[in-house]
Amino acid sequence: MTQQSTLRALDASLMAAFSAAGLAAAAVFTQQGGGSPTACSVYVDRGVSYQGFDGTVRNDAVSITAFLDEIGEVPKRGALFVVGATTFKVDQVSNKDESRVVCLVTTA
Repeated sequence: MTQQSTLRALDASLMAAFSAAGLAAAAVFTQQGGGSPTACSVYVDRGVSYQGFDGTVRNDAVSITAFLDEIGEVPKRGALFVVGATTFKVDQVSNKDESRVVCLVTTA
């Protein structure tokens, strides 16, 4: 088993457990520039501390963690995640690995 397949299997198991416990959210992902909306599960974290390129620190950032097995590709700036009645727009990808991607988002 490769590192990628191990990470993806582990993340899928964790997401299933967290979804069942109400700690993850159902979402719909649409890549910037169009494409088919894709159902996925995400973690939404509010109040994230983030230091921008200019050194400005924000303590009110929102991040969304999504899984590449579900969304298929790394989100581009402007991609959308709809979670319940809230639409989030991707500002930038802050972290990614072989299984997941963490995006800093704003409310669209």
